[in-house]
Amino acid sequence: MSANRYLTAARHVARAIPGILAQRGLSPFISRFVLTETEQGRAWLFVVLEVSPLQLLEDYAAQDVLDHLSAALHGLPVVVSDSYGLRYAVLIGSPGLSNEAQ
Repeated sequence: MSANRYLTAARHVARAIPGILAQRGLSPFISRFVLTETEQGRAWLFVVLEVSPLQLLEDYAAQDVLDHLSAALHGLPVVVSDSYGLRYAVLIGSPGLSNEAQ
């Protein structure tokens, strides 16, 4: 499988994320974006964040921030991981998502 078919959606999300976070008063350094597709056909865009030591990780991982990101991205699911650094995972393609979201 190739995640290349999701490049347009990934670029849209990548361009939108910094502004969405800025609306919430958050200003992380985004070190990279990683697009991947699972064997089940789900395409995930990982947004790897570098957060200043002066900012709380909880500010980025709060449920209201994730809900705001999802709503601003037209309902795309957004989850957070902070096990090895902070990152968002945005589900940009899945057999169950509508074509509008993809």
